[in-house]
Amino acid sequence: MVASVQPKVAIVEDDEILAFMLDETCKSAGCNVVGRAANAADAIKLLRDAPPDFLILDFALDGDHDGLELLEAVKRSSPDMFTILVTGWDINDIAARLDGIQPDRILRKPVMPHVLTNLIETSFAARQDRRDPGELETVTRH
Repeated sequence: MVASVQPKVAIVEDDEILAFMLDETCKSAGCNVVGRAANAADAIKLLRDAPPDFLILDFALDGDHDGLELLEAVKRSSPDMFTILVTGWDINDIAARLDGIQPDRILRKPVMPHVLTNLIETSFAARQDRRDPGELETVTRH
């Protein structure tokens, strides 16, 4: 990823192997992985201590709260955070359970590294363009 600012990513996944793969994929794409959590309680602390640009979130988390409950809390407290829900479930089943709570994207497991990389790169570039249109205008005029 060629950018002056690295996208900050938090990963919430209870499968250690998948969490590692997501972490390595994000780092290979030039992201700053601010942390990983395996459950909602640890995720809330991570998001409070190191707010990311992107949250990669497992739908079916172990523990007292699932990924859907965490997604709802994140969308209430940080509506601009880009959320990527990852799941092994059928997408139609997930859509039926969302009940108005919309992640920015849903990716089916196994997550293909190039798909995740492209999603982060294009979404981060679009967010940067929206945040600083004056800088974009200056660059395009030269």
